[in-house]
Amino acid sequence: MTITEASVTNVKRVKQKVFFGLLLGGGVPLEGSSSVLELQHLMRTVQRTEGGSVAEIGFNAGYSSYAMLAAHPDVRVVSFDLGLHHVVRAGKRLIDRKFPGRHELIVGDSRETVPAFAEENPGVVFDVAFIDGGHDYEVAAADLKNMRALCSPDTVVVMDDLMPWKSWGEGPTRAWADAVAAGAVRQDGLFQDGRLVDAVSHSAKRAWAIGRYLLDDERPPYNRN
Repeated sequence: MTITEASVTNVKRVKQKVFFGLLLGGGVPLEGSSSVLELQHLMRTVQRTEGGSVAEIGFNAGYSSYAMLAAHPDVRVVSFDLGLHHVVRAGKRLIDRKFPGRHELIVGDSRETVPAFAEENPGVVFDVAFIDGGHDYEVAAADLKNMRALCSPDTVVVMDDLMPWKSWGEGPTRAWADAVAAGAVRQDGLFQDGRLVDAVSHSAKRAWAIGRYLLDDERPPYNRN
């Protein structure tokens, strides 16, 4: 199944397919998944790569992975997740059934698995990096730092949960702001519920940023068989 037009209606259908697929697969969908508008943004970002590759930290129930895989028939996604919840396994089964051979799930602490993946796959680079993992500052900062090894200056980096007044948003927000201030990342856009904004307001339901790592070197494209 490929969604050529990432309209709100089509994205809602994607989210419903995942929800009911999880229920049928024995998983209980968790709260905190990406909103319809964020999934729409991710799908459009992936479509602009025209069949590229995505690295994702934070698989959870698989909503984001499913949406990005549905956005283009040639996109491949590698997800890193702690794998503590039963719904992770249910989400993985659903995705493998719908998109066979196009998704890889690496289970473990991303602070260890992401650097290990980079070391085991020298020269690999992704077109999109979606960071939606641990919400503590130390974890979010480590994820942002470690993902750098798998990106080029052209990689689109999406950092989720930039709502510092929320308990789960303070860490990612500070990690992103610190990386921008240090010159490690260039912010290209800040989004609140799908709208480009100058600053996120407390009325936001979801907020994220896009940007790029400021790197000197470039690597060949990701093409893992």
